[in-house]
Parts: sequence; structure tokens; C-alpha cells
Amino acid sequence: MTKVKAKKKVWVILGFSVLVLATTALTAVKKAPFPTPTGPYAVGTSQVELRDESRERKLLVQFYYPARGNGEASAPYTPNPEQLEADLNALYGVPRPLLRKITAAGVPVTPGAPPADTDEQFPLLLFSHGLNGSRYQNSFLLPELASQGYVIASIEHTGAASGTVLEDGSYGGIIPFDSIMLNEAFSTKMIEEWSADQRFVLDQIETLSRAGKLASGKLLDLEQAGVFGHSFGGATSAATLTLDTRFRAGINMDGFYFGEAHKTGFEQPFMELRADNKSAEEMSEKELKEWKFTREQYQNFLFDEWKKRIDSYARNGYESYAIRYANHMSFSDFSLMMPLGFLTAPHREAHHQLTTHLVLDFFNRHLKNAGAAEVPQGLIHYIKK
Repeated sequence: MTKVKAKKKVWVILGFSVLVLATTALTAVKKAPFPTPTGPYAVGTSQVELRDESRERKLLVQFYYPARGNGEASAPYTPNPEQLEADLNALYGVPRPLLRKITAAGVPVTPGAPPADTDEQFPLLLFSHGLNGSRYQNSFLLPELASQGYVIASIEHTGAASGTVLEDGSYGGIIPFDSIMLNEAFSTKMIEEWSADQRFVLDQIETLSRAGKLASGKLLDLEQAGVFGHSFGGATSAATLTLDTRFRAGINMDGFYFGEAHKTGFEQPFMELRADNKSAEEMSEKELKEWKFTREQYQNFLFDEWKKRIDSYARNGYESYAIRYANHMSFSDFSLMMPLGFLTAPHREAHHQLTTHLVLDFFNRHLKNAGAAEVPQGLIHYIKK
């Protein structure tokens, strides 16, 4: 090879490397694109802080509801981006530039928008985030549900949520993950507390709605309420169904069924969405170490005990879908933080679309008496109905 050709080759390699680095940097800071709701209604959002005097507990609740409006709408992802970034960085070690892909993004909803001008009333859905998640963590999903004719109340569970700043300026707090995974008594206590949160919020919504003090109150059909959540919030939703029959249906998005409520069980319709977990035999020693499980513990937690508890919970049967290539965070906004997503999270858009389809179809069938939509087959790994 001549010196001229060698130099030319070096410049080509350097140019390609610079292009790759520049592309990586740009995708690392580019704001996450949240999908525009596709339903017949614009989407409004509002926040309330509720205080449970009997437990000396404050809760922030974010509402999403069918609203009047046209054209483009946008609200900040969170009113407290710095606190959300600080908490998520402390929990996961994710660099702040990646966190800002979400915290600096806009969500296509309108704060304080007037409720939709209609005599129709819509089912209420209570949503609970995962342990150390936030009331905004499913912004890919909740606005879409509202646009399709639901009122959503997304609860932030104070003390185990990221980015919580209460109205008096106090900080809500986060909790070590090991507190749940390694301490059954503690996880049972937490499930009971979060379930009490869900039931208290429903009580308050009923009271505020009837007193005309809730912006979306006139839209509510309180006889048709559902409850759902991600991870620990999904497990809590199952527990709440055993205690409160005002909730007519529930969904768990990839949450292990902590606590003792499965021994009582419920009769309401129920669905679970699950990650595409490897079998115990397929797990490497390195992967098991990351889970902090032995092979036997992994098998029991994700398969044997999981199935035993859901079978005990859902006395009238249940629907279960495992989503191909999905991990635990695929059912939240967090996959949108990944840089070079076409390589690191190539199915995230499809996972979000499929999650939205399944959640909407389930609640449409059980709260609106709608016919079943066809189940997309591409990324459904396993179905039990």
C-alpha cells in the first residue's frame, strides 16, 4: 500500500469514528419523542395533593382526562426534573444527559384544559408506578388511554418514588430495592400501604367529584373503575382487588406478587403482561449474579412461585401475555433513555404500542362492554387466556 493510500485510509477511519461519536452524542441528548394520542379526545392534565389524616400521609395524584382542545399540546414531562434526575441517578447510576432525554421532554397533553364538552361519562383508571418510579413514568401510555375515553389518576406513592416534591417543598424520598427483594415482611407491609393508598385515592375522588371540586369530575363514571400498575404497582393492584370490589378489573405489568393477599384471591377480570425472561437453565452465572439470585431462587421467583400466586389470586381465571424481547422496564418510559436505541432497545416502540393495545383492549372489554380487538401476534411470546 502506498503512503497516499495509507493516509487516505486513516482519514476515512477517523472520519467514520467521528461520525459514530457525533451520532452517539446526538442520540444521547435528543429528547424522547412521546406519541401523540390517537383517540377522539384531546387530553388535559391536572395535579392534586391529597392528605390521609388517619395515616398522616400525603399523596400527589396526576390526572389525565378527555379534554376540549385542538392543535398541538405539550406539557413538561415533570415539574421537578432536577429531583427526578437526582433520584434516578442515585438508584441506577444513569448519567444525567441520558435522564434528560425524558426529564426535558414534552408530553402531548394540556395542563388545566377544560374537560371535554360531552354528556358521556368515562371509566376511572387508577395507576400505580413501580418501586421508586414516578407518577409520570408511563407517559407513553396514560395520555393515550385518556384520549380514548378514560379518566386516569396516576398515584405517586410517597417515600418510594423518584422526583416527589410535595406542595410544601418537602421531598418524598426513595427506598433501597433490596428492602423489597430480600425482606418478605417489609414487602408485605409496603403492599398493604400502597393498597391503602389506592383505596384512599378512590375514596377522595368520589368525595371531590360529588362536591364538584374535581376538574374532570363531571366526566367520571364511578361505577366503572379499574386499577393497574407497573412492577410493585402492578402487584399492589392485584392485592387491592381482593379488598375493594369497587374496582371492576385490574392489570399487572410485570410485578411479582408480593404479600399475602393472594391467599384470599379475587373474582374480577385480570390480566398480566410479562417480560420475556430466560429460563433458569439459560441463565449464565454472571446474569444470576446481577439478579442476586441462585439458579433455584431465580426459577422460584420468576416461574414457580409467580404462577402459584397468580393462580391463587385470580379465582375466575386471567389473561397472561409474555412480550418477546421485553425486559422489566419495557413497560415504562425508561427504555426511551437508551442511546442508539435502534441498537440498544430496537423493539421499544413496538413494546409500547403493544402494551397500549393490550391495556386499552382489556379495559374496553371489561369496563365498556366493547368487543375484543384482535391480538397482534408479532411480539406475543406466550398467551394464556
